[in-house]
Amino acid sequence: MRMQTMLAHFGEETFHGAVVPPLFLNSLFTANSYDEMKSEAPYRYSRMGNPTTDMLEKKLAALDNGEAAKVFASGMAAVSTALLHFLKQGDHVICSYPIYGGTYAMLSGWMARYGVTCDFVDFRDLDNIRDAVKPNTRMLYTEGYSTMFMDVFDLRGAIAIAREHGLVSVIDNTCATPATLKPLDWGFDVVVHSLSKYLSGHSDLTGGVVVSSQDTIRKLTAMEIGVIGGALPPFDAWLATRGLRTFGLRMKQHGESAMRVAALLDGHPQVERVNYPLLPGHPQHELAVSQMSGPTGLLSFELRGGEPAVRKFVDSLHWFKIGVSWGGFESLVYATAIGWQQDAVVGTEYESRIDKLVRLSVGLEDTEDLLEDVEQALAQL
Repeated sequence: MRMQTMLAHFGEETFHGAVVPPLFLNSLFTANSYDEMKSEAPYRYSRMGNPTTDMLEKKLAALDNGEAAKVFASGMAAVSTALLHFLKQGDHVICSYPIYGGTYAMLSGWMARYGVTCDFVDFRDLDNIRDAVKPNTRMLYTEGYSTMFMDVFDLRGAIAIAREHGLVSVIDNTCATPATLKPLDWGFDVVVHSLSKYLSGHSDLTGGVVVSSQDTIRKLTAMEIGVIGGALPPFDAWLATRGLRTFGLRMKQHGESAMRVAALLDGHPQVERVNYPLLPGHPQHELAVSQMSGPTGLLSFELRGGEPAVRKFVDSLHWFKIGVSWGGFESLVYATAIGWQQDAVVGTEYESRIDKLVRLSVGLEDTEDLLEDVEQALAQL
């Protein structure tokens, strides 16, 4: 099956001809006998497994070309569970930057309380990764398409370094999505996503997922899900499955509209730089198109005039609402000058770009309306 057909049908059971499978809201499952309960029954308690969440996990694993998946109550629950599953006291992590803010907080501070250290390096230069490897390095962690500055890097090169040193490779693919990038095909061990964004697409739930091998998901479920308990509730899983049915179609529209918005911004006298590697002429364009099968709806750009210009532009938009997330049906705008607390960028080129950077999540409104909105906001400058 191709992607959109798989999302419409794979993993779903039919119940009396129902087009939409039912929602199993129950918290527990009873047994018919002592021996049945004592055995490995398929369902006992919804924290550990539920028919509704199972259906979602089958679709998500297939979407990423993975063996298995486990869903969580938030994207950060998925990220933190993956970190806690593989890391122990004394381990070291090499992480790309800029990285998602919650992940940065987890690796820069929270994990240090338990003896796990992390070096944040620029993955655009593979020598930075090689130089960061230590005898106790356990994990390589990155994003396929960075959250704010929209950078890409050589996936093959990074994985080769991870394999050379026996590192677990984990990638957050929320920004690029499986519609444009499938990291497991490139050799990554683990993929994490926020379900709250493109995968569900309707801004009505929070959730996360870890996709990996059957063995990893089995162990992760038995331990971290069992004792930490960050499981996705059945109703949220039902909503996410509903959203997935239109994922492929939505991503096409997001990408097409974002490409046109990027083209409008490119070369505009008020715009210093457009961060969208799928755009022809971008310094990373050749690498991006060699790894990503199409555009995503997330881009950023940098305005001349710094924070005053950013403030004026953001406040002048009509259809792009100010919000911290992305990937929903609605268009959003966010600026790093509003809030940015990643000290790893101090002393790098990124530090000088923070006050002038604007991120757009291009939604599903009519493209012409979005273009007119961006154009009139630029005219205010």
